[in-house]
This record gives sequence, C-alpha cells and structure tokens, in this order.
Amino acid sequence: MDMLTTRRSFLCGSVAFASVGFRSLRVPDSYSIALLGDLHFDAQPESVYHEHYDESNRCAKVQHEEFRRNGEMWRRRCREMIAASGALSKERPTDMVLQLGDLVQGDCDDPVVHRRMLADCMNLLQGYYRGDVPVLTVIGNHDIRGKGALQAYKSFTRAHMSRALGIAFDYPVSAFRYGRDLWIFCDFEIRDLAPLLDVFEREKTARYTFLVTHGPFTTQDNWSFRWRLGGSKECEKLRPKLYEALSRRHAIVLSGHTHEVAWCQHENRFGGFSEFTANSVWERQDQATAKALKEGKEQYGEDLLHLRKGAALADFKSELDFFRPGLKGYFMNHGAGHYRLNVSDQKVVIEFYPGSSMTCQRTFALARWSAQRRT
Repeated sequence: MDMLTTRRSFLCGSVAFASVGFRSLRVPDSYSIALLGDLHFDAQPESVYHEHYDESNRCAKVQHEEFRRNGEMWRRRCREMIAASGALSKERPTDMVLQLGDLVQGDCDDPVVHRRMLADCMNLLQGYYRGDVPVLTVIGNHDIRGKGALQAYKSFTRAHMSRALGIAFDYPVSAFRYGRDLWIFCDFEIRDLAPLLDVFEREKTARYTFLVTHGPFTTQDNWSFRWRLGGSKECEKLRPKLYEALSRRHAIVLSGHTHEVAWCQHENRFGGFSEFTANSVWERQDQATAKALKEGKEQYGEDLLHLRKGAALADFKSELDFFRPGLKGYFMNHGAGHYRLNVSDQKVVIEFYPGSSMTCQRTFALARWSAQRRT
C-alpha cells in the first residue's frame, strides 16, 4: 500500500522548465544525438544485483529468465553495441546521449543495490562516450521495479539529470529548451495528461518539439497495447487533446518499452506528428537487422487481432482505431541496435544501426522544417 501511495504522489508532481546549453550558451541550429532504446542493464552471476530478490514474487520464474537473458547479452553483445555507438559519437559531433527508459533491469529489492545498479550502468555508458557529452535517460517501468526502487531512482535521477542539464529536473514532466527546440521528458505511466498539455500551451515558439517517453503514445502491435503514454482509462478524456497538441506542433515522440523498432507517421486535420520507438535489448544475434517485419499502414495491427477475443479484442480494436485514420507511414521489426538523431533546419531524421554495426542501414524521416511553419 505504501508503495502505491508513493507512486501516486510521484505522478502528481509539478513541471520543471528551463533553458540549457550543456557545453556552451549557444546551441547550433544543427546537432546530433546518440540514441539508445531499452537496455535492461544487468550482470552475471545473479547475486551481483539480485541477492536480495524476493522469491515470493508471483513473476519470479519469468524474472529469473530475464536475469539470465540480460546477463548473457551484457556479457558481450550489448557492450559491443554501446562501443559502436560511442565510436560514432567520437567520429562525429555529438551533443548528447539519450536513453529511452528501462536503463536497468531493477528487481534488486534493496534500494542501496538498486542505486548501485543505476550508477554502474551510467558510469559504464559514460565510459564509452566523450566525457563532455551528457548521458540522459527517461523513466521506465524497470527503472523503478523492486522494493525501494522508486525512491532510489528518484534520488539518483534528480541528481544526475539536474547536474547534466543544469536545471531542477523531476517527474512526472520536465521540459527544457535546447537552442530553438523544446524537449519534454514525461513519465509514461502518468495518470493525468494536464501537466503535459500545460507545457504545450505555454511553449508555442519552438522550432521542433520532442516528447521523450518510455512507453509509446501510438498504440503498438503487441500485448502491452494499453501500457503506454495515454493508454490508461484515466487518460482517455484528455488523450484526444494530446493527440491534437502533438499534431498542431508536428511534434516528434521518442519512445521505447516494446522491445521493437517502430516508426509511425501521422497526418490529420490538425497537422500531424511522428513517433520513433527504439530497442537496444539485443537478446539474439539475429536481431541485428533493419529488415522490415511490417511496412505500410495497411499492416498496422492486423496480424494480432486473432490473439484476442471478446472484450479484449474489442478494446484492442478501439485502440488501433484511435490512431488508424491518421496513420500514413508505418514500419516495425524485432531488431535491436543503436541510433542517431540528426536535427537541422531542414529536417529531423533517425539513423538505425542494427546490432553493433557502424553503418547506417535504415533512415527514418521524422519532420521537415516546411511542416513546422505556421501562418
């Protein structure tokens, strides 16, 4: 009960806002960001971080399998992937590293160990990138999973993100200007979208607006279609307003959570927005691919309808139907890798580097400056 109460209070916090410049006071019109999806940082043997894990957890068997998966992929594959991302960041101008939540596995059931897990991961990541490049992250469900994990994460993140950005950073929503662009970090499990909408209402002059959230806004092709930003029943009243706000701003949503790579381009009577969902959980070697599993709006959600029936099927269809009319472009695969977000006056694009590749194998257009102009 205490944990639920604490979580509820956490989601009702105020919005932080400031302008930042990281290394300089003047941010160039063009900049590049190293992007990472879910990482689920962990180690072998289990006792490194899970010595205090509560075996009475009803999901214990599943989570032990996750510990095994994480330990194996972090033994080699994930380190090679991060090393490739770090090498590219040293070859090219890189303003920041952005990780899209589930930085760590969690499940430590001890706040001291959980904080150590977070620190170990951040220190490891920072070691692969130049020391003057800040590593930013957004809250994910695994980041706060386990006894005492929420408070440990809040304490760690407030200090780390506030130091990296030079602002008072907190959840459920924090926003800042980077040059001419607005960046919004949001807890995807927020139960009231009003604080997020307030930022859109207050900050109307940005060139580009980026919304960073662990759980996607667009309904995804997987079992957790309700477990996303705006997916809860409490958010249904204001969700159309967020859809409109994103569309009027031609906003760019950056998300993770699904362990899939997805690109969605929306166009509607308000304008339109784009979303890119990244994955860096390199569980199997064959995930080092940019080959589409689905491509084109006609493939959106259709092959999963047979997995549900009754009320669950009706609910899934209603969620798909909320986004389907405005969906103009769609890509999805089960790949894993690292990415680069390139921002310029002319456009915003994401480069996809599957696995530990140093060669871009797919590029996704997220916005063009012509779409941002307003009369």
